[in-house]
Amino acid sequence: MNITLGPRRRSLTRSLLTGLGSLVALLLAFVDPAATAQTTATNPPITTIPASRAAKNIAIITLHGEIDGQGVMAASIKRRLAMAERAAADAIVFDIDTPGGDLSSVLEICNAIKASPIKNTVAWINPNAYSGGAVVALACRDIVVNDPCAFGDAKIISGGPLGIDPRGISPEILRKIMPPLIAEVVDSARRHNAEYGNYSRDEYLVQSIVADDLPLWLARNKKTGQQMCIDQRELATFFPGEDPSGPTRLPSVPGLSASNHPTVTNAPEGEVPSGSPKLANIADQLAQLQTLPTSRPKLTKDNAADWEIVEKVTDGAGASTFKTTDMLQFGLAANDTTFVNGIPAIKPIRNDQDLAAYFGAKHILRYDSSWSEGLVLFLTNIWVRGLLIVVFLVGLFVEMTHPGILLPAAIALVALFALIAPPMLIGMAGWWEVAAIIVGILLLLLEIFVLPGFGAAGIAGLILLFVGLVATFVPYGDGLFPDSPQARSGLTYGALVVLLAIVTSGLLMWQIGRHFGSLPFLNRLVLQTGEDESDGMLLAMDPTTDAVATLGELGVALTALRPAGRIQIGERLLDASAAFGYIDAGTPVRVARVEGPWVWVEPAGDA
Repeated sequence: MNITLGPRRRSLTRSLLTGLGSLVALLLAFVDPAATAQTTATNPPITTIPASRAAKNIAIITLHGEIDGQGVMAASIKRRLAMAERAAADAIVFDIDTPGGDLSSVLEICNAIKASPIKNTVAWINPNAYSGGAVVALACRDIVVNDPCAFGDAKIISGGPLGIDPRGISPEILRKIMPPLIAEVVDSARRHNAEYGNYSRDEYLVQSIVADDLPLWLARNKKTGQQMCIDQRELATFFPGEDPSGPTRLPSVPGLSASNHPTVTNAPEGEVPSGSPKLANIADQLAQLQTLPTSRPKLTKDNAADWEIVEKVTDGAGASTFKTTDMLQFGLAANDTTFVNGIPAIKPIRNDQDLAAYFGAKHILRYDSSWSEGLVLFLTNIWVRGLLIVVFLVGLFVEMTHPGILLPAAIALVALFALIAPPMLIGMAGWWEVAAIIVGILLLLLEIFVLPGFGAAGIAGLILLFVGLVATFVPYGDGLFPDSPQARSGLTYGALVVLLAIVTSGLLMWQIGRHFGSLPFLNRLVLQTGEDESDGMLLAMDPTTDAVATLGELGVALTALRPAGRIQIGERLLDASAAFGYIDAGTPVRVARVEGPWVWVEPAGDA
């Protein structure tokens, strides 16, 4: 199970096209990754820019596409953050257009943003920040939006290479992974409010993008105009009978309403909103995870008369999702505003020039992800890795059975490098996995070329090779008995992919071994030793009978046995393997061992 944030949508075609684009870029780009940065000189109009957001030099970091679970996107964001810091940028803008992705990577990106010494961080929703993208946007000090835009729906889901798991997540796992995410969005809201000294980013509202069972209402202070979202308990206590009728501001699944959810009262007041069973289940953990105090206004019997109910925000039948007007209504967007027919409307940020005007900036430095990061992301795709395993195993088999060709060995080495290098670069493989793979290959070579039969060395080699390949799917340091959901997911899908690749490779090996001499191109790779061997190869293509040889029978090698090939015993044509070393075509042979349909022979002249 891979823990992600909904509503992520996987597209294998899009991933493959992205990888192919990275391969093309690899051929065209021979520059440092930093060369993707572009400097734009601008002449913004002279306007009054608040001192808190004013900046002369802006660094734009793009966050486009799915946030992968391998950590490539997270590593890329941190690399570009460091570049912006070295360039002495006054502000960092995250150009976000993502359907979301892996929970661990999302939290890693949020921590990097908050740890940056550049505090003037702005999320530019251009145009969609769903799921993990919404969580990353909240980690920035401010949010600006394009129009139209979409933001929210960061409920926790489970997924894998084939998409979302319809079985969902068990309550036990949800209790383990939900607290860090809720704590993250609440911490982001409190940091924002502390920065500006007012309660402008509502703590309950940001929790509703994660908890999909939280009903909320919008209340306004009639004296000050202050707005905040209230929960089910506050509505029943201070505004009995005032539940607004009609549709909610943020519509959800038709036919469900807050009445479907029991009122929860066991949560610490002010820490967790009531009405959400999921939040109540983790209330004890959330209180311990928060480090910043809340600035949320407290409703009491004395001040409740100063507040009024404006509208119903959500009925708790789904995670909250916001459009452009919603971002303005709830104070989530920091765009400048204008008035259209007396109604406030947002001034969208559509391009880099609009950003420059917003900040009063003179220069914009744009950092996109590098071609090498795109290539690593392509090579770590789970299905691409399965294909590489097949290429590696088949190439190794062809070279072992027909030594001296070299091309299959070269292809196998390239596939092995493409398998191991990217996981090592992103921290999903260490030296012990590489050592296990290499030792496994050496043991298999020892079993085939030195030791007779198939015994302990061959079995140990297969086990080490399998374990080493599967371990490259698990984040380095978690071992083969991981505890985190992400590591367990990597282990499960890694074992599945390696098993499928081994089965596919076995079928291909069987076909290649059976028809090597008749396969186009491959038959040209076999070293020819003379006219007799060529004639023997042609004879070997004739249909064989089902006869089985007996121990000690004499025959002749029709093809070279390196170690597999064809022999003739009397009128029978048989598949056979050399029991030791290589046997040239035309050599008299003796049957040394027979196991079912498998026949091993040795030169007849040897003792």
